[in-house]
Amino acid sequence: MIGSSLLASAGGDRVSVVLSLEPAFPAARAFGPAFTVQGAPGDNLALHHAISQAAPGEVVVLAVGGERKVAHCGEIVAAAAKKRGVAGIVIDGAIRDLVELTRIGLPVFHLGVSPRGPAKNGPGALRVPVELDGVRIEPGDLICADADGIAIVPAALGDELQALVAELEEKEQRILDAVWLGESTVDIFGLKELG
Repeated sequence: MIGSSLLASAGGDRVSVVLSLEPAFPAARAFGPAFTVQGAPGDNLALHHAISQAAPGEVVVLAVGGERKVAHCGEIVAAAAKKRGVAGIVIDGAIRDLVELTRIGLPVFHLGVSPRGPAKNGPGALRVPVELDGVRIEPGDLICADADGIAIVPAALGDELQALVAELEEKEQRILDAVWLGESTVDIFGLKELG
């Protein structure tokens, strides 16, 4: 699976990054097109509807304005998403049930944790542009989330950037092979002398 660091390196300024969110468990990795959701802070009605409509392989991206006092996703929502084939959930708000989320294995990226449960009153909107940490995400944008951060690629650039990632991955593998053979990174990169 493509990593966020390779994608961000290959895409440069064409790739947006969200750095404020963390994975529910260290090995969490999500990759797929965004199913965007505008929710209300402290409420997960829109998230329930998104999970029920998401196609397998989509990454549900929920914007709730950074709400951290109330959890928006927990064991039940994660289990429903896993059963549906959702590739992951990205939320700019709190979650709960970390132990259970790890057991379920659904990649969830979030802003803090809270034991408080959400309301289910709305409002909300599905497949609309959303903003997370100042980054605009359109429906269908490519989401790549892992422990290094979240990289967002405009849908129109997805194929091109995935090809660039493959080239960069091959290059980095050659560098790692040389390192493991004993070459110094100074020699590999042709770095100038200090001073």
